[in-house]
Amino acid sequence: MSTNADPIPITSAASRRSPQETVQAFLHALEELDFDKTLSLSAPDIRWVNAPITTSSNKEQFAKMVRGMLKMVTHFEVQFRDIHERGNDAVYTDRFDIIEGGGLKMKLHVIGEFKVKDGLVTEWVDHFSWPKAIGDIVKSLPAMIRFRLKK
Repeated sequence: MSTNADPIPITSAASRRSPQETVQAFLHALEELDFDKTLSLSAPDIRWVNAPITTSSNKEQFAKMVRGMLKMVTHFEVQFRDIHERGNDAVYTDRFDIIEGGGLKMKLHVIGEFKVKDGLVTEWVDHFSWPKAIGDIVKSLPAMIRFRLKK
């Protein structure tokens, strides 16, 4: 993890992690592209929102989305600008997500809020610039096409 927030080991008991530590472990599992670790830190009723779109509203949908994402991504990195607990088990993040895979290169500024209960992420809401994301995809199109043609 390329941040000032060190990853919290997944092996520590979930119930002993603070909400912030849980979020850090969750995002670190995504950085490792580790599907099983990511799911192990997700509540059965996890809700994931890439505002304004609700991406998933339960663990089955979440697993399907994450599995699809991890199939395409070869590198995922989180660079925190800020992470802190807001109370009521909510964790605020101001970060850059760096996503690469299949010719795509994207660096998004993301404002997120996570909710945690009993050491598991119950809600993950991210806000980012859709025009910026689409712009990065358009810029990556030639590399994405080359990648697909090599398959």
